[in-house]
Parts: sequence; structure tokens; C-alpha cells
Amino acid sequence: MAIYHCSIKIGSRANGQSAIAAAAYRAGDNLKDKETGLVSDYSRKGGVVFSEISLCQNAPAEYADRATLWNAVHEIEKAKNSQLWREFEVALPQEFSRAEQIDTVRGFVKGLTKQGMCVDWSLHDKEDGNPHAHIMATMRSITEGGKWAPKSRKVYDLDENGERIFQKVDKSGRKQYKNHKEDYNDWNKKERVEEWRAAWAACCNERLAERDRIDHRSYKRQGIEQEPTIHEGYAARKIAAEGKPSERVRINEEIRERNNMLKQLAEQLHHIEQQLAELIKEKGSAAINAGKQRIADLLARRSRAVDSDDRGLADGERTTESRTERTTATEADRLIRESEAERRAALRNVGLEESGRTAQGNEKKAEHSATRLQPTEQPDTAAIFGAADSLIQDTDTNQEAVRAATADTDSTIRQSETKVTSAAAHRQERELAEQRRAAEERRRAEEAERKARAASERARKTSYDRGR
Repeated sequence: MAIYHCSIKIGSRANGQSAIAAAAYRAGDNLKDKETGLVSDYSRKGGVVFSEISLCQNAPAEYADRATLWNAVHEIEKAKNSQLWREFEVALPQEFSRAEQIDTVRGFVKGLTKQGMCVDWSLHDKEDGNPHAHIMATMRSITEGGKWAPKSRKVYDLDENGERIFQKVDKSGRKQYKNHKEDYNDWNKKERVEEWRAAWAACCNERLAERDRIDHRSYKRQGIEQEPTIHEGYAARKIAAEGKPSERVRINEEIRERNNMLKQLAEQLHHIEQQLAELIKEKGSAAINAGKQRIADLLARRSRAVDSDDRGLADGERTTESRTERTTATEADRLIRESEAERRAALRNVGLEESGRTAQGNEKKAEHSATRLQPTEQPDTAAIFGAADSLIQDTDTNQEAVRAATADTDSTIRQSETKVTSAAAHRQERELAEQRRAAEERRRAEEAERKARAASERARKTSYDRGR
């Protein structure tokens, strides 16, 4: 299954880094730093399966040579804190053939060169299940004349009339105007990182099947309740394969275990919700339908039991009887409506009112049939009220069942929240451990940088002494 990985970082002099050494390592090449005379020879490095340099439109043709390109970068970036290159490290889908992997990276690199970068990229694959690419891009734009552009430029602030804003006269008698600096390009803006990460996902998804497609967004932004694993790396997996303890592999195993637990809880909760919906639909509709049927049966039996002599009633008596029938029918209809209102309230409490609408339409038809009386019928008011009371009791019983099922669901949700909280605590602990490891790595890098500077200074002094 394809995974998404695209990290973006900066190489700089401030960290004691060398673009020459970095390019030699990633390409498995032998390069010489003209500035220091140091040679970086990684020509025997294994796992480098492809390397290529892609130039932007204004770049000189000689920059197609790796040593020339990065020595030119060192020559223009003189400051001790200069940023030398931007690196994209991406994971290559194992579903792709080697040719497809190369074409996918080339398509992504094409987007960077269109923005004005020169790009040196290499594919690494040690047949250990971790094929990936290192993409080194320059930090400066190149002008139409083939020269390096400045990283920033001075821009004068203007007033409402479009004139420069005077500030003061300096010691040399020159006028100073209010101004600010603007980046020559927008590559350092935060939104560019999002665009580049999305572009890599798009390049991969062009060749991936729909079920295997990757997403540059985090699980949280995708709305997926899952904890992401951390990058293990070749060294950690090698240690684990040898049967030795590896902290990163252990952390990922714990994360996968917690994710499986969350998945099972989500499935159980979904199953409970389905059962609750079916219970509400079945119990609520059955109770009301039974009550309506009992009322209809009572009316039918009473109608058949009416003595035939009722046909001889006087006109005035018939009028009085009709009024009584209408009053009784109205009372029965009111009770039925109240019972129906209680049922709908119970359904709304669990968000399932929609599932009962179909049954409600059938119940209204039964209600209409049950309350339609012939002029000669004489309903039993006590029986009707008794049936209505029974219907209300059934509704109360149904509400109790709903409350019991809801209580069970709340208990399950609380248990899930407890386990998720525990997972969050584990995640926080892991992040703190990562921060401590990062701080230790920075400390070691600074120490190595200090030693490298000292060695370089000694070498320079030795060379100077010999020259004398």
C-alpha cells in the first residue's frame, strides 16, 4: 500500500553544512569543494539507482554539471548563515516500476524548475522496502542574463502622492528614505510548502489506483480518527530485523495497536447505533399500531351490537345522538394525537424521527378509518378511553426502552473517550521524547560543526605555515 511522505528542510552554513558534500552523498558522486579544497567521495555508495540535474529556463548550460552548480552556489552564498539549498525528501510508491518512479519524480521536479529553481535529484533504493528520492533545489532565482538574483531587494515606501517618504540625512549628507525589504521570490512563504506537498500527492495519484491514492493532509484534517506513525528509517528497521530493541519501531507498534483499538471501538459504536435505531423503529411503531387497531376493533364491535330499534328514533333524538358521537370521536382523536406527539418526541430524542415517517403515514390512514363513524353507530366512550390509556402506557414503556438503550450507548462512548484520552497521553509522551531526541541531535550536530570548524581552521593554519 502506498504511503505519503514528503519532508522539506533547508541546508545552511549556520549548521556547518556543505552543499557540495550533500550533493555528492545523495548522487553517489565524487565532488571537490573549490572553496575549502575538501573532496567528498561517495562513488562507492550503494543504493543510488538514478541521478539527474534539471535546470530552470535562465540557468547557464554549465550548471548541468553537479560540481559546477553547487560550487557556484557556495561562491554566491558567502555569509556564515547563508541558506544553501532546499531539500525535498519523498517516499516512492512500491507499486510503481522503476521507470514510473523516475517519471513521477521528474514530473514533480518540472514544477520546481518552472518556478525558477535548479534541481539536483537522486533515487535511492536498497531493496529494503523503502524506495525514496532526495531532491535538492537552489534557493536563489536566476535572472534573464544567467546571473544569480538577490534573495531580497529594497523597496521604498511611498506616500499618498506616490512620492518617497523622507526620513533623515546621514553623516555623509545623503538623504535617507523610508523603505523595507521584499523577497525576490516567494519560495519561503508558508503556503508554498502546502502547495509543494499537495503537488507530490497529485503526481503520485496520477498513476495510483483510486483505492491506493495518497493524501498530503494529516489524519486530523482528513477527519480520520487515527494516530499517525513516525518515520522509522533504514537504521531503525535494520536494528529491529537483527532482533535488537529499536525505539522508533517500538513506538510504531504501540501506535498501530492503539489504532486497531480505536477502529474496533468505532465499529462497535456504529453497531450499537444501528441496533438502537432498529429498536426505536420497531417498538415505537408496533405500540402505536397496536393501540390504533384496538380502538378500531372496539368501534367495529360496538357498531355491530347496536340494536336495530335505533333506526326508529325520532329526528330530534337522532340529532342529539349524532352530536354525542361527534364529541366522543373528537375526544378519541385528541387522545390519539397526544399519544402520537409523545412518540415523535421520543424519536427526536435519539435523532431517528425520519425513520418513523413512513410508519406514521400508515398510522394516519388507520386513524382516519377508525374515527370515521356512521350516523347510526353508538361508540363505547369508556372502552375508547381505556384503549387510549393503554396506548399511552405502551408509549411510556417504549420511552423507557429508548432511555435504557441511550444509557448503554453513553457508557460505551465514555469508555471510548477514556481509551482515546489514554492514546492522546501516549502521543504527548512520544512527542516529548521526539523533542528530547531532536535536541540531542542538534547538540551533536553543533558539536560536530564546532569540531569541523576547528579542524578546518587547523588545516588552514597549517597550509598558511607551509606557505611561509
